[in-house]
Amino acid sequence: MNAIFFYGTLLDTGIRRCVFAESTGDDQIIHARAQGYDTMCYPGETYPVLVPAAGAVTRGHVLLDPSDEALERMVFFEGGEYELADLPVISADGETIQARYNRASDSGLDFSKPWEYEEWRLAERDNFFEATRLYMERCWGKMTLAEAGAVWQELQLLRHGVNG
Repeated sequence: MNAIFFYGTLLDTGIRRCVFAESTGDDQIIHARAQGYDTMCYPGETYPVLVPAAGAVTRGHVLLDPSDEALERMVFFEGGEYELADLPVISADGETIQARYNRASDSGLDFSKPWEYEEWRLAERDNFFEATRLYMERCWGKMTLAEAGAVWQELQLLRHGVNG
């Protein structure tokens, strides 16, 4: 089975719909957990990265049988900061699922600040949603990932209230 484990901003239904558009359905999403992993802030950002951590458990969702378009859209959204890697996760009914997840492409970064979904949702979600909506609207299918990176940076400046 082809499956993707989400542990961060894609847990939010609105963000997920912006990223995947019509390429996935809610019936493809199930609850799952990754044992031995914790969510930490990506350095300098408000979104997370999943890192190995003895005794930790990260709760998330699994997208079952994503289409090729769904995978392409997710990889585009995640950008060069992440790469797909294998990760066994456990579904809510106790089944082990061999999934893939987005791990940081640079393992040498300092992942020392914990990331909490609820904290992010209350403080960042609305601005992040708007940035994601504009990014996917302006960039998906129209730009290379490198070109889109400049748009994402511009949207981040607006999201954080920095005027150039």
